[in-house]
Amino acid sequence: MIMKRIFLLFFLFLSIISYSQTVKTISNTDIKEVKVYLTGAQIVREIKTSVDAGTMQLSIEGLSEHINAGSITVTGTGDATLLSVVSQLDYLNSTKKSPQLKMLQDSLDELNHSLVKINDLSSIFNGEIDMLNANKSIGGANVGVDKDNLKEIADFYRERMIELKIKLLDNKTELKKIGEHIKKVSQQISTLSAQENKPTSTILVTLDSKQKTNLSLEVSYIVSNAGWTPLYDVRAVDVNSNVQLGYKANVFQSTGEEWKNVKLKLSTGNPTQNGVKPTLVPWYLNFYQPRAYGSYKLDKNAAIQNNLSMEAPSTQTREELVNPVSSYVSVEQNQLTTDFNIAIPYSIPSDGKKYLVDVQTFSLPAIYVYSAVPKLDRDAFLLARITGWDDLNLLSGEANIYFEGSFVGNSVIDTRSTKDTLDISLGRDKRIVITREKRKDVSSTKFIGNNTVKELNYLLTVRNGKKDPIKIIIEDQLPVSKNTDIEVKTIDIDGGEYFSETGKVKWTLNIAPGNTASKKLNFSVKYPKNKIVEGL
Repeated sequence: MIMKRIFLLFFLFLSIISYSQTVKTISNTDIKEVKVYLTGAQIVREIKTSVDAGTMQLSIEGLSEHINAGSITVTGTGDATLLSVVSQLDYLNSTKKSPQLKMLQDSLDELNHSLVKINDLSSIFNGEIDMLNANKSIGGANVGVDKDNLKEIADFYRERMIELKIKLLDNKTELKKIGEHIKKVSQQISTLSAQENKPTSTILVTLDSKQKTNLSLEVSYIVSNAGWTPLYDVRAVDVNSNVQLGYKANVFQSTGEEWKNVKLKLSTGNPTQNGVKPTLVPWYLNFYQPRAYGSYKLDKNAAIQNNLSMEAPSTQTREELVNPVSSYVSVEQNQLTTDFNIAIPYSIPSDGKKYLVDVQTFSLPAIYVYSAVPKLDRDAFLLARITGWDDLNLLSGEANIYFEGSFVGNSVIDTRSTKDTLDISLGRDKRIVITREKRKDVSSTKFIGNNTVKELNYLLTVRNGKKDPIKIIIEDQLPVSKNTDIEVKTIDIDGGEYFSETGKVKWTLNIAPGNTASKKLNFSVKYPKNKIVEGL
């Protein structure tokens, strides 16, 4: 019986040794490529290693805690069979301290050293003050002191005490400054430590090989806490030149992994978005019938919501470069997404900040026209009307606008429009003066029978104060009735184009330099005189 137990323990010991020899730890693997989606990123790591004959497990450590376990793939070359791939969180091997955190901790050590040094000096100065005070008694009880000696001693005492008190005051001021600095640095260290002292992921790859062999593996996985947003620079020299459209990307990540000199690929895809087509469910209608539940009665809105419902499945200014980065970008058009392959390596720290990446630059022909809505804003806005933009793989995003060499403001490029023309506002032109006046002399309110008839008359005036002729589009509107008792009648729109569904009126004017053009807008509204029309 004893021999049997010894044999079992010996066998268990050999099994533990054997198992420990089949696990190979791999850390500090190189990131070969990062494919950044609008939300999330795919990391591709390159691993070169060797495995012995038999079953071996590769433990790839120090990876992001935000790995999507279902996205892990392992490919490569070598005479081995892939048996399994799993991932797990490692709370013992947290992420390494960032250079910023190390620098802050070094700074805190220096501040604490200075604090101790100043406190020690203050103790020495206080000790000297105590010594001077203890030796103020001069001579003995029956021995007098020479006047000159007394003056000399008094001068020394006074000067030294003043010197020591000033030093102590300076030390107190310096201690206060250092204390405040220590507090700020400590708070920053606490914030960064909370961000960095997080678990890491480990990917366990189990392989089987008939003999010792060298392997070249690629391990890819998708992580959250990363993405990119589009940003545009729109530049126009004057109204006779093409628009230069700079397509850029703000790339950010806080995955816990440092992307150092990696090949970037930007994708318009979003792997976190639900890709399943929604399914319609029956939309039931019924008459409203109040139902009582004890002493509680459903209110009308709640009852309507219960009976009429439709459910759905849950679901900066910079100089132009001679060789712009965009010349190193290739475009890969897939069935559902577009990928931008950037040949120049980039470094994106794991700090959540946005880092600008140049994608492409386009020179686009544009038609320049002024546009104004004087009812809302009396300024004229210069628009660049661009066609052919829908072939450029653009996404909606913010734009920095530059015109005639100056930054004029920010705008938004909305690519969700179905129009074939993209309008980009280049800013206001104060040299075009626009007024919109209500002509009180021809506006009136009359009572006819049981109705009130209100006639409104406006005069819109545009003056071209520029040295060049302009083409300008002026927009105004007539009210649109939502009630059969309210009747809107067009009297005079002075040659404008009228859109009945929206009530919009549009004039296109060509105005010579220094000239003025005017347009009238005249309409009436009839409604019951015992009613008040909202918005009139």
